[in-house]
Amino acid sequence: MTAVPRIARVRILWSENSAVPARSFHSLAGADAALATAFEHEPPPEGGAYDKTAFEVLWTDGQRHEGRADVRRIDVHTAPEAGGILRQHLDHVGRWLRDRSSTSPLWTSEEAADRKAWGEELLRRLDREPTFGKIGRARNLISIPEDQLLPVGSTSESLAVSLLPDPLAAVTDLEAHFATVRRPVAVWMGHGRTVPRTTNEDVTYAANWLSLALALDMARLRALTGRPHAAIWDRWARTIEHVRRHLDDDPHLTYRDSVRFWSDQVPALATHVDQALHARRAS
Repeated sequence: MTAVPRIARVRILWSENSAVPARSFHSLAGADAALATAFEHEPPPEGGAYDKTAFEVLWTDGQRHEGRADVRRIDVHTAPEAGGILRQHLDHVGRWLRDRSSTSPLWTSEEAADRKAWGEELLRRLDREPTFGKIGRARNLISIPEDQLLPVGSTSESLAVSLLPDPLAAVTDLEAHFATVRRPVAVWMGHGRTVPRTTNEDVTYAANWLSLALALDMARLRALTGRPHAAIWDRWARTIEHVRRHLDDDPHLTYRDSVRFWSDQVPALATHVDQALHARRAS
């Protein structure tokens, strides 16, 4: 059976908005989360002007789509309901190609038919991709437990989450998932950095995601480096205990230490795993 094509990478090529990061993301949701944060920090110009933002989407079957979203203030306002800035733009492109390709005087009938077919396929592919920003859609995409903290070392055969091969990018994407649906809170002495104001349920989900990923990755790290890296386990266990002490009984209340969780504890885990990987590569 042929695998259903999914997005393999979304790359922001450039933008007129200086807050937009020119980098790659593992998912459309991750790219849209980063754009939502960027355009909140630096909104598009007033009066209907826009910030040009170029991007490329690569699917697992090798199909590529390169485009440019001209992001206006009204687009930033309507994007959360549509699922994100890029998703909104791609949906508009797909619908235009599907419904209006035949009206363009620039294409032959064969070219118009090809573009109409791609518009239909683009819309089908978008429907398969998860979104975090759309109202009424579930945030928890892969059934990570979010009602109670898992013990450090817990494993699951059905949840293949991992920090590898790029731990820093993995935690950036994890944080970005929440940035689309939670208001930002400033990091003290963070030089303009913000983190999502996550709830107790959000943090339980994120902590469990990281614990499950670490349990999977530690065996791979040991195989690669020949060392058990017990210090990583110990530091993360202390973080989980800290989270446990600061969680509230109400899952929908804001977690009382969101700033430290996202600005210190989660990046520290990623850094420790990344350092272990680099030590192996340098040896």
